[in-house]
Amino acid sequence: MKMGFRDDLSCSMVLIILVLGYASTGGNTLYLGFWYLIGVPVVMLLPGLILRSRALFLTGTTAAAVVTLLVYMAIVSSSGRDGGLVGLGHLFSVPGMVVGTSVSAWLLRFRVNARLPWIVAGFAFLGAGFGFMIAQVIVCTTAMYCGALSMGVWN
Repeated sequence: MKMGFRDDLSCSMVLIILVLGYASTGGNTLYLGFWYLIGVPVVMLLPGLILRSRALFLTGTTAAAVVTLLVYMAIVSSSGRDGGLVGLGHLFSVPGMVVGTSVSAWLLRFRVNARLPWIVAGFAFLGAGFGFMIAQVIVCTTAMYCGALSMGVWN
């Protein structure tokens, strides 16, 4: 079965719907609203759409955005009262994810010759994830306290 643009976009939308379903049943612990749960994965789609990326790139970037949202929900729900503003760490790290997604989309478009869709999805996931992690380290060690993600800097 050949994956196309519509299949890729459909898989991305399914991932977004699953996160919305989880947040509506388990409680949105990020305290940022449901618009944020929709907005972050949709913004991650933009670099892939602009550069007309290959099949499963959009799914890879959406999966990275969904994983970061779920990890943050787990951290906030387990930290209790101290985790109220930890969601802002995610908000301030999203630009790094956009940069990582843009770089991986550009590399796949002009430099890397990856034909298999799952390699493209993995490359997109890693690009978005590395961009987010770099921004996360910068934000949580310099600008704000991110709970378990601050790595002992604010102690």
